[in-house]
Amino acid sequence: MTRSLWNIGDQLISSGNNFLVQIVIAKSVSDDDFGTFAIVFSIFSVAIGFFRALSTTPLGMRFADADDREFGRVTSASVGLTFTGSVLLGLVLVAAGLLYPFPTVLGHSLIALGVILPGLLLQDAWRQVLFARLRPAAACLLDGTWGVLQLVAVLLLFAQGVSSVSAYVVAWGGAALAASFVGFASMRTRPRPAAALTWLREQSSLTRYLVPEYVLLQSGAQIAILVVAAVAGTAAAGSLRGANMLTVPATILSTGLMSFAVPELARRRARTSLRQWTVAAWVISGLVATTGVVWGSLFLMLPDSVGLYVLGDSWAGTREVLVPIIVGQAGSALSVGPAAVLYASEGAKVTIRLHTVYAILLIGLSTLGAVLWGAVGTAWGMAGAFWFTVPWWFLAARRHVRRSAEAVAPRPDEVGEPAAPHA
Repeated sequence: MTRSLWNIGDQLISSGNNFLVQIVIAKSVSDDDFGTFAIVFSIFSVAIGFFRALSTTPLGMRFADADDREFGRVTSASVGLTFTGSVLLGLVLVAAGLLYPFPTVLGHSLIALGVILPGLLLQDAWRQVLFARLRPAAACLLDGTWGVLQLVAVLLLFAQGVSSVSAYVVAWGGAALAASFVGFASMRTRPRPAAALTWLREQSSLTRYLVPEYVLLQSGAQIAILVVAAVAGTAAAGSLRGANMLTVPATILSTGLMSFAVPELARRRARTSLRQWTVAAWVISGLVATTGVVWGSLFLMLPDSVGLYVLGDSWAGTREVLVPIIVGQAGSALSVGPAAVLYASEGAKVTIRLHTVYAILLIGLSTLGAVLWGAVGTAWGMAGAFWFTVPWWFLAARRHVRRSAEAVAPRPDEVGEPAAPHA
């Protein structure tokens, strides 16, 4: 119970600070520029999902109960892989910003993101390592440090009247780079980029499912935002980002429970019955879905003056998409429980199939909605994709757990007769 509370507390710190930072940015820049920040944040979200799947997610699934020496070895390799990959991706983003046809806010923001991306991904890598090692209190310290640093940096820019998106992006990522040293000090393990290829070979049986799955999972919603930006303009993309910001408590609880549940369930895999797996799935999903609906409904009842104070010019568009975003988030929340069960029981081969269907529906329905009704249509398309896949998550989790139990249970002809007592 203590570890679960620390996990949720860490998510409150991390998401709460990001929420405040994005509010400051929304109030500091124009409506269109906030849409540009939404695009930058979408690129970051896709990158972080990719590197979690490739480097740090296997730690919680396979090494939660490893001894200190073995865990140190795999940590060095996985964080080394994240560092190497983030530097390469950062160079690509800088090049893209420099080669942009003419100087724009988006081009400058891409350059800023490329420069600070290694700091953002390193901070998250250490955070995932600490969760996998069942040290959520240390993860809280890491995220708390990042939160304080980024909030101070962003408020200083706000106080100076800065309205440049790239300046806020640098402050956001620079704080993450500084905070990543807290993770390094907590684990006392040096990243080893030279061991990255070894890590890829050792975990290929798992990452070959996790990587495309996490790319689909993380990129589906982000691609929807990019599509609505292309079809309906950056202001519409900012409306979706604003609505997602207001519904962060469900995301906080979802991520916190997932980070806690996967390594905990994985450690108890051999001692957990089908009924216990099912109960765990429903409890996790129920908590997240209820929190999201209650919190989102509060914003629907608040006067517009509060929304204008929080989001400024972005509130008008955000208010229009808030209902479908809340409905969609409730559907997404219901899949969190069975997803945690499948990850803990090494069911990545199952989850990738479900996420593939979900991603196809999400991109297709949100694109159709964007063409027909702009940002509101995109939001309802996303909601439809979430709810269509909910029943299949529970059915797939139950079937996988049952089959896994049958696979390890001895067949009657293998049990044999009891040995005769010695004379």
